[in-house]
Amino acid sequence: MASIIRVLEHSLLPIGYRQNGTEFTRAHWDALLRYHDTGAGRRYYAIQHRAIRFKHYVGVLQAGNLTIEVLPKADAVPGRPPETGENFDRWCRLLLRMLAEAGLLPVDSFNTALLHERENSLLDLYPALFLTEVEALLHRGLVKRYRPHEGQVKALKGSLLFSQHLVRNVVHQERFYTRHQTYDPDHLPHRLLRQALVLLPALTPSPTLHGRAARALLAWPEVAAVRPTPATFACLRYDRKMAAYRPALRIARLLLLRLSPEVNSGPQELIALFFNMNHVWEAYLLRTLRRLAPAGWAMRKPAKVVFWQAENGQQSRMQPDILLQHPTHGSLILDAKWKRPNGYHAENDLRQLFAYAHHFEATRVRLLYPQAGEETAVEGEFTRPLVGAGGAGPQVIRGGVSYIRVGQQTSNHDTSAATDIDSQTGYLRCSLSAELLAWLTS
Repeated sequence: MASIIRVLEHSLLPIGYRQNGTEFTRAHWDALLRYHDTGAGRRYYAIQHRAIRFKHYVGVLQAGNLTIEVLPKADAVPGRPPETGENFDRWCRLLLRMLAEAGLLPVDSFNTALLHERENSLLDLYPALFLTEVEALLHRGLVKRYRPHEGQVKALKGSLLFSQHLVRNVVHQERFYTRHQTYDPDHLPHRLLRQALVLLPALTPSPTLHGRAARALLAWPEVAAVRPTPATFACLRYDRKMAAYRPALRIARLLLLRLSPEVNSGPQELIALFFNMNHVWEAYLLRTLRRLAPAGWAMRKPAKVVFWQAENGQQSRMQPDILLQHPTHGSLILDAKWKRPNGYHAENDLRQLFAYAHHFEATRVRLLYPQAGEETAVEGEFTRPLVGAGGAGPQVIRGGVSYIRVGQQTSNHDTSAATDIDSQTGYLRCSLSAELLAWLTS
C-alpha cells in the first residue's frame, strides 16, 4: 500500500504531520527542497521553516515512498495544516470530473479506467488512462505507414545507390544497397507511445499497472527510439487513420514532458504532475458554457491582442478568458478567477474587466468566482461609458460578479458522490445552468 498524504491547495504541510499512519518527514522535506531549488518546484509550492506551503496548483507529488495529493477547495484557508475531518475523497472526485469536463482528460477512457481496480493514488490515474488507450489501439490493430529506408537488401527494389553499393558489396555481390519505401509500424506516433510505455513503470508503484504495461510493451512492435520535445508532438498530424491515436498521444505527451522524473539526487526520486487551477477553472467554464448556451450565441476564447505598443518595439497584450457574441444582442466578456475574494471582489479584477470592455467594445462584462459559501451575485455599472461602440453614442458598461457552485453543497462528512452529478445529464451540477439565461437576456 502506497504512503499517501492528502492536502488542500494553499495549505501548510509541516514536518512531523501524520495522516492515516503516514508521516511527512525531514527526508521528504529535503527532497522537495531540492526540487524547489532546481526552479521546477517553485511554481507549485513555497519552502517555509520545516514546512511546505502549496500554491494554486493541484495534482500530485511523489517523493520517494511518499505520495502527496494536492486537491482543490474554493474555501480552503491559506496557511492552515490539513484537517483530519476533511472530505478528501469528495474533492478528489470533483477534481477528476472537472479535469474530464474541461477536456484535460479523455472522458471515454476516463469512465473506462474507473472500471479497473481502484488504484492507490491520483498519480495512477494518467498511467491507467494511457494503458486503456494503448490496449484499445492494440485490439483494433496498429496503423502502418510508408517511410523512406536506406540500406542493404537481398532483392533489388527502389533506386540503387551505386557508389555505396560498390563500397559495401565488393565481396557480397548477392546484396544491393538501395533507397526504397518500406511499409511498417515504425513511425513517430508509435515511437512516442513506446517511449511512454517504457517510462510508465517508473511513474507508479501499482503492481496492476506494471503488469498491464509489461503486456502492452511485449505486444508493441520494436521501433526506433526518439527523444521527445514539445516540438515533436507539435508536428503530429491526425488523418482519418490516426484519429484514434489522439487520446493516447495526448496522455503520452503529458507523461513524457511533464511527468518524467526531474530530480535524481540521492535515493529520493521526485515525480510531479500539477495543474494550474486557474486554467482548469477557465477551461471547465468555457466547455460548460458551450454545452449550455442557447442557439445563436458564439462562444470562444479570443486570441491575444496588443493594447500597448512601445516605441522600442515592446508590446503588452491582453486576452479575455471567454467571449460570447450574438448578432443582435452584442458581446459579453467573462473572466474566470479561481480564488476566494473574501466577501469583496478584487478591484484589480474590475479594472481588468473595464479594459476588456473598451478594447473589445463590449457593454457587458462579468467576473466568475467559485462559490465557497453563501455568496450572492453583485450587479453594477462602470461610471465611464463606452464611447463610439459600433458607431453609436455613449453606452453604459454593465459589470457583474457571479459565484459559481460546482457540485452539490453537502456537509463535510457526506461521502456520497451521487449528489455532485446530475443524474439526467451525467455532468457535474453547476449553477451556470440557472444563471446563464439571465446574463444573456439582460
